Amino acid sequence: MTNRIIAGALISLAVLFLGAAMVQGADEGGIAITNVNFAAPSPEKENLDEEWVEISNLGSADVSLAGWTLEDAQNHSYAFPDFSLSAGAKAKIRTGVGTDTSEDLFWNRSSSIWNNGGDVATLRDASGNIVSSFPEETQPA
Repeated sequence: MTNRIIAGALISLAVLFLGAAMVQGADEGGIAITNVNFAAPSPEKENLDEEWVEISNLGSADVSLAGWTLEDAQNHSYAFPDFSLSAGAKAKIRTGVGTDTSEDLFWNRSSSIWNNGGDVATLRDASGNIVSSFPEETQPA
């Protein structure tokens, strides 16, 4: 019985480490969509900065996102400015209006982009290749 418990624990750890290794080995230096908030608080139009997609650099080097795009399932597209995401850093792309910083980029929209009931966020590099999608199940095999 003890051997089964130990074997089960070892298998669980192996799966956990394999999953972490797959995320760390992501293309483009480990850039990935790591979190989203598709539904801003009501009244939504007044809280568009609370509708966002978080991009993280899980790699060990800075990555330029100039020319990259973020899009929803309806093909609304945000084009990244000349922006570099530092190794280990995160940035939120917010739907509303604001001034870009190293942690917050603004789509400068006056209406919602993301569907409150769920949507698909797709991050593409400057060549148009899919780098990350959220939810993850929508990524190509």
